[in-house]
Amino acid sequence: MNIRDFSRRLFDFDAHYPRTIIAGVIFITVILGWKVFNLELDPGLKSMLPRDHKIVHSMEKVDELFSGSDIIIVAVESDSLFSFSTLQKLSAFQDSLESIELIGKVTSIFTQKHILPEEDGFVIEPLLVDIPDDSAGQSELISKLKQSGIVGNLVSNDFNKLCFIGQITSSFAYDEFEFRKRVFELVNRFSSPENFYVSSLPITRATVIEYMQRDLRVFIPIALGLGILLLMISFRSWTGVFLPFFVVGFSIIWTFGIMGWLDMPVAFIGTLIPIMLIAIANNYGIHIISHYYEFSILDPEATRGSILRKTIRKLGVPIFLAGLTTMISFLSLLFHVLPRAREMGLLISFGILVAFLLSILLIPAVLVLVPRPTYLNKKDSFSGINKFLVGLGRAFTKFRIPVLILLFSVGVWLSMGINELKVDTNPDHYFPNDSRLRVANTKISEAFGGSTQMHILVEGDIFDPETLHNIEMLTDHIKETHEIVTKSYSIVDVIKKMNAGFNGGDPAYEIIPDDRELISQYMFLYSITGDGDDFDLILDDMEEPSFTQVFLRLKEVQTFTIAEIVDDTEQFIQANFYDESPMELTGGAALLGVLTRMVLRGQLISLCFSILIILFIMTLVFRSITGGLLATLPMVVSVVMMFGLMGYLDIPLNMTTSMLTGILVGVGVDYTVHFLWHLRDHIREGDSLDDAIANTLLISGKGILFNGLSVIVGFSALLFSVFVPVQIFGILVMGSISFCLFGALATLPALTSLINPKFLYR
Repeated sequence: MNIRDFSRRLFDFDAHYPRTIIAGVIFITVILGWKVFNLELDPGLKSMLPRDHKIVHSMEKVDELFSGSDIIIVAVESDSLFSFSTLQKLSAFQDSLESIELIGKVTSIFTQKHILPEEDGFVIEPLLVDIPDDSAGQSELISKLKQSGIVGNLVSNDFNKLCFIGQITSSFAYDEFEFRKRVFELVNRFSSPENFYVSSLPITRATVIEYMQRDLRVFIPIALGLGILLLMISFRSWTGVFLPFFVVGFSIIWTFGIMGWLDMPVAFIGTLIPIMLIAIANNYGIHIISHYYEFSILDPEATRGSILRKTIRKLGVPIFLAGLTTMISFLSLLFHVLPRAREMGLLISFGILVAFLLSILLIPAVLVLVPRPTYLNKKDSFSGINKFLVGLGRAFTKFRIPVLILLFSVGVWLSMGINELKVDTNPDHYFPNDSRLRVANTKISEAFGGSTQMHILVEGDIFDPETLHNIEMLTDHIKETHEIVTKSYSIVDVIKKMNAGFNGGDPAYEIIPDDRELISQYMFLYSITGDGDDFDLILDDMEEPSFTQVFLRLKEVQTFTIAEIVDDTEQFIQANFYDESPMELTGGAALLGVLTRMVLRGQLISLCFSILIILFIMTLVFRSITGGLLATLPMVVSVVMMFGLMGYLDIPLNMTTSMLTGILVGVGVDYTVHFLWHLRDHIREGDSLDDAIANTLLISGKGILFNGLSVIVGFSALLFSVFVPVQIFGILVMGSISFCLFGALATLPALTSLINPKFLYR
């Protein structure tokens, strides 16, 4: 049994059991929808990577050894920063910050110690013993700060900002909303007249969740409202409006319901699922209704059943192919290296499958039961649109040579922009530049060299001079090679300070001693005169450490630059001393760098697979490599042009924009499949090529046009997002679908007219 026979039998089933079908769909929707309200949101970065990835393992190891890899930075800005009242107030803030349950050690000028030379050794003293209450004391404090080496780290160079760096004692299981709430309650209590700026990945993640929830509440009604308005203008009937959106609504409920029943959380990019389904899932219903209405106009005396039978006969195969290619385009994400991308591919494909099944079951079942709109009895219905589409096709057919030359030239120029395309997965860049988080990150980056940290976990005999020299060599290489790395801190810095202190404070002795026993003695002296807890973040054991952390401070940059640092650092470790001192990159910045590379690689793999598979299917369908190329070429050109445009406009590829190819490939092929399939049908019925093109645009053009406009209007809801990448994603989809629509309605008629392919006549 072929697809045509199957579609006819399916219609017979629709015609005989319409009420049963409607009741069954409603029943399944209620059962699946019951679990929608149980869904949870997951904005985490670590969940983006495979659980067996080495950086996930290293971050878990850091959590175990050093009580977490996340930090919180609170910067304070004041013109009278070192006045008695301000310092008293900030000292109280320090105590309050440390009282927050998840915050462990807090480093600031109130806790920082410095090493002073002493006869036959050194002494460890607090940097700030007593808060000065006069100008002389304040001057002395500033002088101490300059000598301590913390200017540019804990105190800004202009001495009007200082910061508190708190260690968060867990990187995994805790309530980030509650954490954010407590931090900002504290900051708001102390923030006048001083200005406070807070930066922390957990706070960013909590804010992302909040905005995801807000976007979900805003997107769906806006997208539905705009879609309903468009369909009302297009079809001018309640049947034509609500039937496609019943399909969309049910497909969204079924998809999220399945997630709820499987206890799958909604990731950041998962918020795009409703919008994608609103924009894509109604395509099949629009084609059915458009053809049903067009055939009703051509033969107003025909019965509903006969018109529906004719509609299904005409559309059964192209709708099946359109659904299949769209699902394949998103299923190609299964070849993506990121689990969240693979998950999105499966979920959207499931939603599209549901939409396809409901379109061919539910819509005909309803149309069998309800009367046709009365205006369809008028012969001039849709005449304006029909004249436009036919005229457009004839114009591009007549002037095919100059049109194709112009389009080829524009396509080549746009494609060259791909060389400028970058990748950025930094969650800070989700927000507008004037948002509280971005302003805080900018302030902290300018004053203290950045709010992002990269960690290097080192394993071995940490007090061995060779190990310490390896750490020093690596950090020096990173800072010399990459300007965005502004600061570094490790056990090496402490030991060099102690060695200088032991030698009368002579800067010439600020080097790593060659004697392991001497290094152990230094650490023993420090434990006596200082506080052993000072090393909780950099040593797993004060006496015989086997692990240490190196901290690197980075300016706020796009993550493709961080990815370059990650690649370079890993290569340097492998080339120089990996066997002597096993080292692993870890921390939030390293995670972003790795994620950047995986997004780009996964995007290329999934794109290539989807195009090749769809090309193969189209070649089989039309039994011609020419037919396969014609069906896929406009979509491929649209993909290339859009990525080139992103490069020219400096729009980075990220987790949201990486979904663009799935939409382009899936939806773009739909339009060409419908055009070529119906074009061949008209030629088989005896039309000349030019007449076949005109009749195809007359009968099928509205469905293609309304589908394209529906996708564009649906994705316009993304412009109301608070996330910058999501807004950009909406603009890109609207532009790219316009390219695909133009390719199907204009470029393809010109191209087929030029080459007159033989497969159309078989």
